[in-house]
Amino acid sequence: MKNHYLLTQITDILMQLYEKGLDVLKRIRKSKKEISSNLLEAIRTRLLTDEDISHLKKPIQVRLT
Repeated sequence: MKNHYLLTQITDILMQLYEKGLDVLKRIRKSKKEISSNLLEAIRTRLLTDEDISHLKKPIQVRLT
């Protein structure tokens, strides 16, 4: 009986983690969509200055971890 109770608790914990994870993933997807929309709008409407162009000449490095 004790084993059954422990398995029930573990299952409940896993379900809670799964449900919370889904909420977090939905928020992340939404924020990605908002960021991409904002970036597209900025590219479409903003004028480049000489300072912006000088920043483009500097080498950059992007790391995905």
